[in-house]
Amino acid sequence: MWKKLGIGIFGLTTILCSCISSNKNKEEVPNKFSEYIGRYALKTDLVFEVKEESGLLTLLPSFWGSTQILDSIDKDTYESLLHPRMKFEFKRDSTGKINSLISTGYNQIAGTAHKLHHDEYKAVEFLLKGKLNKSLAKLNDPNEKLSEERVVNLGFNLIRFRRSKAQIAFDFVSEFISKYPNSVDLYQIKGLASLLLNDRENAILAFQEAFQIDSTNSMNISALRLLNAQNQSPIPENAWKLPYSIDDLFKEPIQNEIEDVRNDWKNRDLSTKKYKLEKEQQIEFDGHLYNLQILSHEVHGKKHFGAVLIPKGAKLRSSPIVLELHGVDSRYSPFNLEKAKMLKILKENRLKTIIAIPSFRGNSLTIGDQKYTSEGSPKDAWDGAADDAIAFLNVIIDQVPESDPTRISVFGKSRGGTVAMLVGVRDSRIGSVINWAGPSGWFSKMGTFGWSLQEQVQWALWERWPPGSGWGIGSQFIDWFLLESINSEKSNLRTVRHNILSSSPIYFLESLPSAQMHYGVEDGSVPILNAEALQNALNSQNRSNNKFKIYKHENTRHDQPYPKAYQLTHEFLLNNLSKN
Repeated sequence: MWKKLGIGIFGLTTILCSCISSNKNKEEVPNKFSEYIGRYALKTDLVFEVKEESGLLTLLPSFWGSTQILDSIDKDTYESLLHPRMKFEFKRDSTGKINSLISTGYNQIAGTAHKLHHDEYKAVEFLLKGKLNKSLAKLNDPNEKLSEERVVNLGFNLIRFRRSKAQIAFDFVSEFISKYPNSVDLYQIKGLASLLLNDRENAILAFQEAFQIDSTNSMNISALRLLNAQNQSPIPENAWKLPYSIDDLFKEPIQNEIEDVRNDWKNRDLSTKKYKLEKEQQIEFDGHLYNLQILSHEVHGKKHFGAVLIPKGAKLRSSPIVLELHGVDSRYSPFNLEKAKMLKILKENRLKTIIAIPSFRGNSLTIGDQKYTSEGSPKDAWDGAADDAIAFLNVIIDQVPESDPTRISVFGKSRGGTVAMLVGVRDSRIGSVINWAGPSGWFSKMGTFGWSLQEQVQWALWERWPPGSGWGIGSQFIDWFLLESINSEKSNLRTVRHNILSSSPIYFLESLPSAQMHYGVEDGSVPILNAEALQNALNSQNRSNNKFKIYKHENTRHDQPYPKAYQLTHEFLLNNLSKN
């Protein structure tokens, strides 16, 4: 628990600054990682690229959107800085030269990877660099074990993990359709790539070809129905039905609806109720001491928990507050306090910032082998979570005497990023917001694989997808917003839209305080469209000044890049939480 890391944010600051020195200085400093640098083939289409970047040793597996920073734990042995369970051991031949790399701790990339010669390239490497012809030439080499399965996996991984390379994926699978004319998968990949390219005409043609091969395939049937193609199959008799039109559900909100939400927020009582200090202990993180408190209180009559980390030496009303808000998955998995990102971002915590982490309704917070589960429904995962965050902030201000209520920031990733924006627009005490890959809203922009959110929800209704199944986030959207409508004959469209709108910060940005946002260009969970929509909304309100910055990180999926995003967030917090 609370493992000490070998590389820290402030250590990184020194490293990053040193990299700006003159070329002469660079030449004088030998690269201590030079013998490790190279490419290592784990499987035919899985290569580890090991590089030195800004003084750090990094490793990136094929198709991954998250570069791993390697932290030395022994001679030739490293672990992932952010995911320590992942270990990497470089092996040497009889002459002492590095010739392989053993990866453990994560099944997807576990095994022995052999170092490639500097002029030896795999087909997958050419494909990821957009060099289609070289990739095809490599695959057509008689020594390559080419198969339909391999082509399908390469094509699908491109559209799944590298959305920006949809054209390459389309061209790639097109090259093999004549070789595998009865491959439903290849036509489906071609259809999905067409959707990502906003080419619905070609998407229809591709799915029609797939349907002719297999007319019972549910994806072919639903895709053609969504695309309004001719000769559609009827809607399944057992499909979930809504007591209102799905088109009406996803209409853009009007001003009266937006004002109704604002008035609703104003009337909620989130004041401190039935506060109790459940546990208190001293912990150490990277050599810095904190007083950990587990607090309980009530929100709307339900018992809730939260953790507070108070730096040693904090004085009365002297410490700024950062609320860290966690994400959500289809299983509503517990949040482990050891995974709190603020501990890594703040590092030596020179401002003695208090870190406050609420456990949202129906969610659990774990510390070691102890679990604290808040009451309520986890399905109220957005607007309800914002209530919980504000209520916990009130507890901190009322019951933690070291807290400074004039310096408050909110940070979150994924669901937490959205809730951070919601808290920022709802609570005027918030001075700044940091959003890592949070959905901007729930009426649009959250569709994946080229489908709109409405289309994916409709698909999930037709096929009765349970949470976490099917394509995109449609099944979870149903779990959060539509279950009551499915289970009740009474039409409650107004209530449902009110809940969706209350969970969509993009419609309330005029109240957003200073904000920094980070999104991955290749994110398959929260599409980059969210960053673009937020930027456009801020621009339309003439709010695109130095107080609002949106970073769109290349070659990045849902996890934001280390150290860049961490360092930018660190600097933003220092600027916004320091005393004037």
